[in-house]
Amino acid sequence: MSDRSVPAFDGGGINFNAQHSCVGAFMSFTCGHFGGGGGIGVEIGKPANQNIYVGVKRGGRESRHAIKCLPFVRGGSFTSAAANFHVDQAHTAPPASVECYRREQIKRHFGWASDAWATDDGLAFTIYTPFAPIPEPGSGDTTALRASVLPAIVATLRIDNRGGSETRTAIFALDFPETGTRLLRPTASDEKSTPAPPAAASKLGFAHRRSLGVLGMLEDAPSDSADDLFAFQRWSVAEGVADVNPVHELGSCGGIGVEVPAGQSRTIVLAIGCYLDGIVTTGLEGRYYYTRFYAGLEEVLTAALQRSRELRDRAARLDAKLLASRLSRRQQFLIAHGTRGYYGSTQLLDVGGEAFFIVNEGEYCMMNTLDLAIDQAFWELRHNPWVVRNILDNFSRHYSYHDTVRARGGAEALPGGVSFTHDMGVNNNFARPGHSAYELPHLVGCFSHMTQEQLCNWILLAACYVAKTGDRKWLAENAPLLAACATSLRNRAHPRTGIMACDSSRCEDGQEITTYDSLDESLGQARSNTYLAVKCWAAWTALEMLSAMNASSLASDDRAPFESLAPQIAQHLCASVGADGTLPAVLEKDNPGYRSRILPVVEGLIYPFYWLNCLRERAGAAAAGGAGGAGAAGAGDDGDNDEARQVAARALRSPLVETLRRHTMQLLADPRKPNLFPDGGIKLSSTSTNSWMSKIALFQHVCRQVLRLHEAPQVAELFAAADAAHVRWQSEGSSFWACSDQFVSGVAKASRYYPRLITAALWLDESPKIVTTITAPRQSPRVTAGR
Repeated sequence: MSDRSVPAFDGGGINFNAQHSCVGAFMSFTCGHFGGGGGIGVEIGKPANQNIYVGVKRGGRESRHAIKCLPFVRGGSFTSAAANFHVDQAHTAPPASVECYRREQIKRHFGWASDAWATDDGLAFTIYTPFAPIPEPGSGDTTALRASVLPAIVATLRIDNRGGSETRTAIFALDFPETGTRLLRPTASDEKSTPAPPAAASKLGFAHRRSLGVLGMLEDAPSDSADDLFAFQRWSVAEGVADVNPVHELGSCGGIGVEVPAGQSRTIVLAIGCYLDGIVTTGLEGRYYYTRFYAGLEEVLTAALQRSRELRDRAARLDAKLLASRLSRRQQFLIAHGTRGYYGSTQLLDVGGEAFFIVNEGEYCMMNTLDLAIDQAFWELRHNPWVVRNILDNFSRHYSYHDTVRARGGAEALPGGVSFTHDMGVNNNFARPGHSAYELPHLVGCFSHMTQEQLCNWILLAACYVAKTGDRKWLAENAPLLAACATSLRNRAHPRTGIMACDSSRCEDGQEITTYDSLDESLGQARSNTYLAVKCWAAWTALEMLSAMNASSLASDDRAPFESLAPQIAQHLCASVGADGTLPAVLEKDNPGYRSRILPVVEGLIYPFYWLNCLRERAGAAAAGGAGGAGAAGAGDDGDNDEARQVAARALRSPLVETLRRHTMQLLADPRKPNLFPDGGIKLSSTSTNSWMSKIALFQHVCRQVLRLHEAPQVAELFAAADAAHVRWQSEGSSFWACSDQFVSGVAKASRYYPRLITAALWLDESPKIVTTITAPRQSPRVTAGR
């Protein structure tokens, strides 16, 4: 079993929520925070608010002994709502009480695809969330697609009573705060006019209306055993397992249980799932893609139980894969936590008969936020490249626009061009075409427009997709749009430096911001920002590379818009280095951001590095006759591929890369630690206590793989200490909110319940075999104390 192979979590407290999700259903079963409840949440950007009871008691089901539960139960919630009906009549207290295991009685085993809780008296509760590639809808593999979009997960509750001297009773229950709880009975004959305990059955469960439910079965009961699952529905779990009337259809708490005789063990296998029928979105009307394959909740849960062994085996293999990586346990935890957060935010919809993939933005529930999509693309290109193409096409089709621009302090409207919105809508409400839910005019900070950054993001996303897949057909079809992107990018830049110098007219009297929307000027302002300047440098490199890959289809005049401004940007940034060897965050001397120093300035280096590896891998596969060469996407002309590889390699040899290496090393080695928190965590800006975990993960990856800074012992030690701090941020600073991204001094303050930490999975690619073009210095560069 995977829960036995995963070591006990030791990176911090075990008192933290985690999302447990399938792909594409925007559903999470969240639990783990002591006293916080949780349960099944669908289409909400936060943990659900059910009470979760996973426990065991001495004696049979009618015994009056206390039910001892894992500590997910909310405090002070053991009373029965029956008191609301009795009014003047005396209400009898529940016949049994509920108590929770103490922290020292529990171990938690947190793997990539399993989360196991084990107590010192034989209770083990494990949740399994394996993931796998999703066949592209319309590709013809409907059987595999049906299996991939199953809107359910599985769990097991095992009670080992082999050393016991009396029967013990295990239970799993959820108490819903809203009315609508019902039991799932195995046959229609169990429906009776007088509520009664369901007959003995192989599968029993409960649901909340038609949308959420749990179905269970016993796995390992002896063939001669008379013990079966039982179900209950009352206002409290205590009434359900001890009262003479275990079923009252007014009750809000549904559950299942089993008696475990002395000397034996039992395992309940649980399917936890959801089903939302009909149209679920506005603007663009969409329904969940899984409704093509499943008729209702009961079919979903039954299918999950039928596949439970397969799903658990897959989870075990994923756990083993992460454990076998070269990464530390702390890095493995961050990847596992980030993977859960990512899948909990995913939706696969059917919009007008076509698949429409969405990643919701955590607690904000904004749909396909483009500055998240670019960071999450590395994961999807590994598993589901069609998802990236789907997002690109839906932005160009529904959420692109044209604007004019104005220079700083100017009133004249100048030519702008095409760009893309921040997002596609919010809370299942698609925004009107060409607009986002987020962006507003007349602002200089949060909620302003991100026109320049989103233009870069779409270009970079396109380049990542084409470099990874070699999809020449898509590239040729989108050549006119890419040319328009190049014109737009040029119109926003200073003609001499290539640096962004103009704000979009959509801002009116405001100014553009970056993805770091709530940070100070060091990363919040877009214009003249060095972080965004390097991203523009990467975008120009992308356009030059894509032009080279499409050269055989383009006339010489058609390549003119792609003439790169990357050399000008690199030259200007190299000339802007201060006396201390670092770059200002903002290249405007009268701006407070000029005094700030930022680490994400290196982020843009990830792109040519990624493209070069993809192009070389595909070239190698083509030479070997593998599927990564000529195929459905088309291998294209070898000369075009060679030229594209040269573009990416040349970018990585730019003097800008060495400038950024020195900048980063100077900040990391500075004895004043301007870019470190007191706990050792990484501080993205020297002038702000606001940091994003996903961006830290990207930064660390660039430092190790592109700049090779980890070969300096002091940086390796610094990153190890930072990883330890970042684990504490998640397990303690975000204990209720599960995986979060935005931390202020180690506490999750925003961007909670978030998908973007999936960027940490890039660390799995960190291997000596990966292409590198920059080597670390043999000795650490000199560090100056002044600035």
